[in-house]
Amino acid sequence: MIMSEIFFLDNISIFSKKKKIQNISLKINRGDFLIIKGSNAKGKSLLLKLFYLKLLPSMGSLFLNGTKVTEESKVIITEFRKKMGVILQNDYLIPFFSVHQNIELASQIQRIRTNFSERMKEISDWLDLKDISDEKIINLSNSQKQKVVIARALINNPKIIVADQPEIFLDDISKKKIFYLLESLSKIGTTVIMTSNSNQNINLPHKSLELQ
Repeated sequence: MIMSEIFFLDNISIFSKKKKIQNISLKINRGDFLIIKGSNAKGKSLLLKLFYLKLLPSMGSLFLNGTKVTEESKVIITEFRKKMGVILQNDYLIPFFSVHQNIELASQIQRIRTNFSERMKEISDWLDLKDISDEKIINLSNSQKQKVVIARALINNPKIIVADQPEIFLDDISKKKIFYLLESLSKIGTTVIMTSNSNQNINLPHKSLELQ
């Protein structure tokens, strides 16, 4: 696989009201698998916001595909986000829509041409959602809701996956399946950036960043 740079963090710092991250330099190439680790309140979710472009560095520079991103780079940011699937904690679903409707809506909003029915079947099989496809979100367990959040992020076959503890609420078997799925996607060129507090082993060679 030919590797090409996607993200380059050049000595960036991020400051928020409660947390700060300082002096991080990092390069991420196509197909990389990055795990961001650290104890609670060390800024893992804050750094993840940089990767899905919710915020920009307070200091230092962020480059996307070799181009420096600033507050004026709205077109670059919008186009880049179309390539992403984002899995967040407390990522709200529409409670009175069904599983199928929530996932389909995400596909429609992004307006990416894909064979939705085929992709939906594939993802439902991966995540054990096919038997609850018509169930309303309000009736689901936290574990089932998390699987819907993951499916919604993956429906458009994103080039980049950014995930904040995607294993949250899942049992051990489901955790293994999710990590295996992310590893499999990385092997075929998808870039995966995730935080995790899990002790599950990632079998694929990966990059690791520990926030102190």
